[in-house]
Formats: sequence, C-alpha cells, structure tokens
Amino acid sequence: MFNKNRTYEQHDNEKISFYRSTVEDLNSQDHLTSDIDADICIIGGGLTGISSAINLSNKGYSVILCEARKIGWGASGRNGGQLGIGMRKDQYTIEQKLGLSHAKELWNLGLEAVDEAIKLINEHEINCHLVNGVMSAACFEKDIDEYKFEIEHMSKHYNFEGYKFYNQSQVREEINSKMYIAGMLNSGSYHLNPLKLTIGLAKVAQENKVKIFENTPIEKIKEEGDRVKVISKKGTIRANKLVVACNGYLDTILGSKKNKFMPINNYVVATEPLGENRAREIIKNNYAVCDTRFIIDYYRFSEDWRMIFGGGETFTSNFVKNATSFVSKRMIKVFPQLKNVKIDYSWGGTLAITVNRLPHFGTLMNNKVSYAFGYSGHGLALSVLAGKLIAENIYGDHERFKFFSDINHMSIPLGSIFRRPIYSSAILYYKIRDYLNS
Repeated sequence: MFNKNRTYEQHDNEKISFYRSTVEDLNSQDHLTSDIDADICIIGGGLTGISSAINLSNKGYSVILCEARKIGWGASGRNGGQLGIGMRKDQYTIEQKLGLSHAKELWNLGLEAVDEAIKLINEHEINCHLVNGVMSAACFEKDIDEYKFEIEHMSKHYNFEGYKFYNQSQVREEINSKMYIAGMLNSGSYHLNPLKLTIGLAKVAQENKVKIFENTPIEKIKEEGDRVKVISKKGTIRANKLVVACNGYLDTILGSKKNKFMPINNYVVATEPLGENRAREIIKNNYAVCDTRFIIDYYRFSEDWRMIFGGGETFTSNFVKNATSFVSKRMIKVFPQLKNVKIDYSWGGTLAITVNRLPHFGTLMNNKVSYAFGYSGHGLALSVLAGKLIAENIYGDHERFKFFSDINHMSIPLGSIFRRPIYSSAILYYKIRDYLNS
C-alpha cells in the first residue's frame, strides 16, 4: 500500500502521457556532477520553479534549477490543462474564512495569474494551443442556486461579468451528455497543453542563463551561516537563497511542512483523435469542462481533437495499476457515445491538497528559504503567479507574497502517519454525500 520510494519515483514505470508525445525534451545539463555556487537555487522543474527562475534571472540573479527527473515531470506536465482564474474555493467561501478585503486581494491576484501566463505565452510565442472558455457543469440541484448566487455576488462585489448561467437545455446543447442539469461558463479562463507551456517557459529561463540540471534529486538542505547548502548525490550547491517548488513531492525536502498538505494521485486518459466535427458534437464550442462532484471529472479536447479526460483519485503512495480502466469507466458514464473509442494514452500525477484548499506560501531559515505549494488542483495559472511573487519577496517587495503567506493553514490532525487514512475517510464521506445528492 505504501511505497518507500520517493513520490516522483513511482512515475518511472508509467506509460508516457499524451503531452510527453507532443514535445521534445529540453536540451539541458543532464545532472549536477560537481559543487557550484549561485545567488539562487531552485528545487523543482515545474511551473512554480521555472517562473521563479525567469523572474529572478530577469533581476540579474544567477540561478540554478534542479529537477529530480525531467522538466515538467510532475503535476505541471501531467494536469488537465485548465488555466483558471480564482482559487480552488469560491470567493464567498474565501470571504467567510479571510474577510472581504483579503479575499478581494486574492481574487485580483487570481486574475493576474491568468494574465501573466498569457502574457508569457504571447511574448515568447509559446505554441501551447491556448483556447478560451471553461464550463462548470452541475450534477446536483443545489448547484443551480449556487451558480446564480455566485454570478450575482461576483458582479455586485467584484465587478466581474465573466460568468454566464446555462439552464439544462442550454448546457446539454453545449455538452452532449445527460449528466448535467445546469452550467456556468467562465470566459476568463482558458485551456492549453500544459507540458508545452512548461517546456516553453523552461527555454525562456535558459535564454536568461538559468542553469537547469535534470535528473538531480536533492537529498538534503542545510542552513550554513548566511547561505543555504543544497545537497545532491553527486554535487552540492551553495546559494544565498533557496526556492522549494515541489508541490506534492516535498516530503523529504520540507519535512516540517508535510502535515500541511496531502499528496493525492489523479489520473487522465487521452483517446485516439476524433476529428473536429465529432469533437464539436460532444463539446460544441470546445470549452474545457469540470463538474461539481467532490472528486471531479474534468475534460477537454487536445490540439489534435483527442478527448483528454481526467477523474478519480487515490491516496496511497502507489498509483493504480490500470489507469486506463480506472478513468475510462468515468468517461463512458459521462459520454456513452465514446464507449468503443480507443484509448491511446493513460497516466497519473501527484498534487498537493491543503485542508482549506488555498495555496500555502512561506519562508524558513530566516527567510533564506521560500516555498509555495498546495494549489489543490487549481495550480496551472497560480503556479506561474507564485514564481513571480516568490521573486518579488526575495528582492524585497513583500506585500503581494504576504497575501498568501498570511493565510493560516491548519495541519492535518495526528501527523503525517495518519494523514492518508484521515483524508481517505474524509473522501469516503464526500463520496457518500455526492451519491445521496445525485
């Protein structure tokens, strides 16, 4: 049940994802082989780490980035590709937790997160197949009133007009499934190929003279006077500042923070290409979609018109043995017309979930170490923003970083040994609740 290997090592025997088939590997230095010094060391070759590298190198810092496997190997290159505004929780819930003023600051940063990603895509001509529109599809009657409330609330208190309500007939015209009774379109959100974005931004970092070492897992970090010592098997980096950007993979790096998140595994399949005409018979306007169940289904079409369908979670340190079957059952329940469609790819990935579903930012070792994790399944845009805010905090502009670091994050009760059983029990409760509400 519980794998003694580090979390990232369970991916080594996974079938390649569809995304991996669409990119060429980054031309990087294969691994660290000697001792080296830098202003900044970054651990993690996903979007948080790469964005940090770009923003810090833009300010003239010498930057080294270490990735345990390949760039985009983790959640940044394995996710559903939804570039969404806001946070994992709705704004009204965030207001109840943090107050209206703090919630508004986070909302504005959530808008900026998408804008920042799009700015980088356009500025550097990253061909990641950006498409506008994400639809939330309602599974339960209560969702209808919640959609209407959210649309009105966001218009009244945030001057946001990017949500649009769809009744049952309208949502079924957009999404050819009998599963949904209403919908809410978010025109401020997008979808794309996340690994193409990640690799594209890594190339930008290299152009900024960031040294990227792949296949370089970090064994230990130590405070050493006014610097940080970052130790791998074959070399040591000494840096003035360290950025830890490992999300669901940071147990062994920031052991003190392991009780603040739960690493969970999520799974995705990609069908054979269906062709544009058939695809638009399924999703008329090529929106990305996520539903309203606690363990959500999420899906969209790829650049070559494959159905990219994600759903299902596991909470052990091992992946399911047959992700194709695990996810396909969920896909066919939503779209019976895809029953006989061939599945070309299936894969899994690990992400970090916090108790309150808000990202966890902070510093350690007298501000020499910065970290950000816990995007809770809503990290594609937020991770790009996180790198920008980490960089701001490092070079002395602390205000925007503090909007996240000031959030109080509850620890998972009884320590890391019990976090998987506790979380699994909580998920069982929500599964039952979803079933009773359906």
